[in-house]
Amino acid sequence: MNSWDPLGAAEQAAVADEMLSVLRHDLRNRFAIVRNASFYIRRKVSREAVYKADPRIEEFFGIIDEEVVAASARLDESIGAARPFTRRSERMSAADCVRRAAACARIGASGARVELSVEDGDVEADPMELSVAVRCLIENAVESMPGGGVAKVRGTSSGARYVIEVTDTGAVARGVDSEAIMRPFYTTKPGHFGLGLNIARRVVQRYSGTLAVEPQARGTSALIALPLAAPPEAGDAGPEAAP
Repeated sequence: MNSWDPLGAAEQAAVADEMLSVLRHDLRNRFAIVRNASFYIRRKVSREAVYKADPRIEEFFGIIDEEVVAASARLDESIGAARPFTRRSERMSAADCVRRAAACARIGASGARVELSVEDGDVEADPMELSVAVRCLIENAVESMPGGGVAKVRGTSSGARYVIEVTDTGAVARGVDSEAIMRPFYTTKPGHFGLGLNIARRVVQRYSGTLAVEPQARGTSALIALPLAAPPEAGDAGPEAAP
């Protein structure tokens, strides 16, 4: 049995990217706390005679501040170097991404099925990364229907945007903050990391898009909206016409 996943590398990179971003945010906050505490203590002791009598006290406060700034910069450098995925934004078919995501969705023995309906429309994004974002929504929909059901996946051009909608027929989570469910590691499902919706939102925001989760009468809809790519310039026959 061939278990190769064509979206595997992009998905692993998206998970790593999310976890690194959470780590950087947390450590930056901690560095800021250290700097603020140092500044407060320095301001208080600067009024004391011992501060004026021993020049090393002022020197050490300066060292604390410099080292925290250096550590923050080193953190950014290290995280940037650790990113394993080089994204390539290009004009591509959003419909193809949706089809790829549906074909690669890991449904397993859930009993659920995916109904697909897509229209043509081009956007500017990395094809693998956008496919991962859509697959996250499809798999999230399937997981919400443990007894089986239908996940409807639609892709349509609407005005100046391409809208991808994934709707499930699972139970509606009443009273759940729509913003909270997109936070990293938020999940109500045992054994899950709670990164799917957050990864999907980060990806679509990278390409000037939005992600919204809306409860329905039965089930939930997740909607991605991305700007349609500008029409090709006149006389541009595309890469196939190149000598």
